Amino acid sequence: MYKKCSRLALATAIVTAPVFTLAASFQLMEQSPAQLGKAFAGTASDPVDATIVFFNPAAMADLDRPAMTAGLDVTVTDADFSNEGSTWPGFEDGTREYGLLSNLYAVMPLTELFALGFGVTAPFGLESNYEDEWVGRYAATRSDLLVTNFNITGAWALTDKLSLGLGLNYQRTDVTLEKQVDSTLGVAPDPATDSSVKIEGDDDDIVLDASVFFKPAEGTRLGILWRQGGDFTLSGNAEFVVNAACTPGAGFPTGAPPAPTTGTLCAGALGPREGNIKAEVELPDTITLSLSQQLNDAWTVHADIARTRWSSIHNIEVVNITTGVIVDTLDLQYDDTMRYALGITLATESPWTWRAGIAFDEAPQTDAEHATPRIPDEDRAWLSIGVNWALSDNLSIDMSYAHLFFDEASITDVDETSGRRLSGSFDNSVDILGAQVNWRF
Repeated sequence: MYKKCSRLALATAIVTAPVFTLAASFQLMEQSPAQLGKAFAGTASDPVDATIVFFNPAAMADLDRPAMTAGLDVTVTDADFSNEGSTWPGFEDGTREYGLLSNLYAVMPLTELFALGFGVTAPFGLESNYEDEWVGRYAATRSDLLVTNFNITGAWALTDKLSLGLGLNYQRTDVTLEKQVDSTLGVAPDPATDSSVKIEGDDDDIVLDASVFFKPAEGTRLGILWRQGGDFTLSGNAEFVVNAACTPGAGFPTGAPPAPTTGTLCAGALGPREGNIKAEVELPDTITLSLSQQLNDAWTVHADIARTRWSSIHNIEVVNITTGVIVDTLDLQYDDTMRYALGITLATESPWTWRAGIAFDEAPQTDAEHATPRIPDEDRAWLSIGVNWALSDNLSIDMSYAHLFFDEASITDVDETSGRRLSGSFDNSVDILGAQVNWRF
């Protein structure tokens, strides 16, 4: 059964993302509805509005007036699971999520050489929900992650062709993970006898970004951006709802007396896992190289190449602080990824400027043995279109649409205790509709 789910994250305009993080894994590219129209090509080399605070702070020096941008993306994500030989009982399920992702930016030129910028964004996030009776309930029922980023940046124009940028980011991470627990330890799994667990944690960190903006010739612009990933030690709580089948003496015999029952073993396993927990995760650094080349008065071509250091994440272990027992593990085994984007801009003599783009995103993990329903990820291709409407010299509106095409995502998750497995594939798709308002003062 499908569920609709979205929640307000910050009153300042950050709203949580849906099940699919729309770059690789749980990284979010959707920091600018205008850039969405080019499939995020030329992100660090095309300073047309205040969203450049996120994509290349050095290019703020190219803006000659104070500017502000407020943007909103509406996303519809689908992940339909097909059961292909799972030995757990349960029905096929999917997750459809309707989500909002918004951002806010401001740029203030201080002199001809210096500019300051401010931004509120969400660079990482995910949300997915499945029914408690679905076949993969022992792997995941709910996943909710949001990284909120408050950014202050500075730009310094060394010459009329070269500028440098440096930014400071405060990041806040909040995570909730839920799943069902088989109280019978694989002997006779049934939703009626399932227990469940809810894990919550949060942390914050200070990270940096650095950038370069270079105009080597008339109509040619180059940008380089490095963004640091946060290093978080999440702290929180693991709470179990224990079914009667997971109590001493209940359940099924595991051998001749005095061998314990499955209920006795279940209760003994969950007890040391409940309580205060911690989990360490280092989010990936990203480096982006962008080019924008003006061909004539009307046409400009944009390109992006980005590398994300997802290899910083292998296993994420949730550990009970008191007992040292591992509560849960995400065995992701991520590799570094590349992203490639190509876009065009068509400026007309009318108030309308048109954009289009294509892109390809690598997934950090495509091995079915390490896949998880929490992030049913695979390589994806983007197809985007967008338009800017200049209402006046000081006010404009951007509107963009993108569709993401995913390779089939396979999963084979074998339970070490019972030998039972979750086996199947996800058919995924994402649609994004974005709009932003730009002011210049």
